[in-house]
Amino acid sequence: MKKLFFFLPVFIFILGFTTNKIIDDKLKNLLQQFNINEETAKSNIFYSVTGPSYYIPNVKMLKNLAVGDRISVIESMGKNIKEYTATKEFVEKYNQLREDRKPTPPEEPKYSAQLKEEARASFKNSIAETEKSKQQMPKDQQAMFDEIIKSFKQQLADIDDPEKTMYKPEMDEYIKQGYDMQMDDYKNKVAEWEAHYPSGNPKPMIKNWINTFLDKTADINFEAKTVKGKDGILKFADQEYEYKDSQWKLYYRAGKETVTAARKFAQSWLTELK
Repeated sequence: MKKLFFFLPVFIFILGFTTNKIIDDKLKNLLQQFNINEETAKSNIFYSVTGPSYYIPNVKMLKNLAVGDRISVIESMGKNIKEYTATKEFVEKYNQLREDRKPTPPEEPKYSAQLKEEARASFKNSIAETEKSKQQMPKDQQAMFDEIIKSFKQQLADIDDPEKTMYKPEMDEYIKQGYDMQMDDYKNKVAEWEAHYPSGNPKPMIKNWINTFLDKTADINFEAKTVKGKDGILKFADQEYEYKDSQWKLYYRAGKETVTAARKFAQSWLTELK
C-alpha cells in the first residue's frame, strides 16, 4: 500500500495501541490496513514526539471512514498515545534521548608549552625522515634534500628563539580566552538542555509537540474551494491557499471533523500537562 509521510501530529493517533494489545478488533483491522504493527506504532510515536516530526498513513483511506468513526478513532488513539507517553518504556527511551542530546563540552586546549614540544617532535621527525629518504637516493640526487633539511633545522631552532617563536606567554592568554568563551557557550547550552529535557520528565517535549500541532492547525480554512487545472490536478481557486505549505494542505485534506477532534483532544491533554 502506498503511504505518505508528512508532518502532522493528529494522524499519529492512528497508530495508537494499549501496552499489550490493540484496543479492539475494529482498530486492529484499521492498523492492519495501514500495514502497521505495534512495534512500528511505538517507534513512530516516540520519534514523532521527540523529533518533533510526524508519520501519516494514507489520508484517503482515513477519510473513507464515516465521520463518526473518524472522530472515535482519533479520540481512542489519542487516549492510548497519551497513556503510552506515561509508561516506563517511553520515559526510559526519553532519558536515553536526553543523554544523546546533551551538549558536548569543549576539549581542553593545548597551551604553548605543549604545542612547542609537539612542534619540536614534528620537526625532528621530518628531519629524520628526509635524511632517510636522502640516503636512499643516488648520489647525484641527494643534494636536493639538503635545502629541505636545512629549512627544517632552522624552523626547529626558531622554536626556542624568543624573537621568532610563536610560542609566547601571550599565546596562552588568547588560548585561554577562546576556551573560556567556549565554556560559557557550553554552560548556556547545558542550561537550555536541562530546561528542555528535564531528567525523567518528557512533559516539556510533549507540550512542544502538541503546541506545534495546535499552531499549525489554527488557521485552516476548510471551506476553501478547489478547481481542476488543465493538467487534471486539483488546485486551490484562491492562490493564497495554493501557496500554503504541504502540511497545511494535508490538514485541509484531512477534513474539518478529523482535525477538530484532534485539536479538542490535544487541547485537553495540554491542559493536563500544565
